[in-house]
Amino acid sequence: MLRKSIARMTARALGIVTLSAALALGLNALRPGGLPLLEAAQQSIVAEAVSGGEISIQDAALLLLSNRAVFLDARSVGEYVAGHIKGALSVPVEDYEGAKGQIKAAAAGKEAVITYCDGMFCPLGQELADLIRTDGIENVRVLKNGWELWTHENLPVSTGPNP
Repeated sequence: MLRKSIARMTARALGIVTLSAALALGLNALRPGGLPLLEAAQQSIVAEAVSGGEISIQDAALLLLSNRAVFLDARSVGEYVAGHIKGALSVPVEDYEGAKGQIKAAAAGKEAVITYCDGMFCPLGQELADLIRTDGIENVRVLKNGWELWTHENLPVSTGPNP
């Protein structure tokens, strides 16, 4: 009797887990911009970036979570201190010359360097990316409207000065 009861509880638990997984996968598939599944992690995201060197929020998040990219915040130091993508370095465009060595060291062994600022029409991320490319780093991508999109998606953020 006790064995039958345990077997029924186990079967119900497995059923609940299976149903939960199916619902989660279904909702992710229906969600606009749903999170990529495991197969996407094996692809070279940077090679698939859209023209102009831009990267999607989903691909940028995957690269951050898998520690395959360095993020550079092109906004002012004050904006960076108030909040930034977790692990990002503060590199305002006007401070680029002094940060070249730090950027090259941070980019070593990474699949991508991702720059960002805030606002759809903010040019700072693109300007920083262009400066980095002129110094020979080619795997640079721009996360357009980066800070706003990142916070809207509730992705990992930090406050305070450079780590």
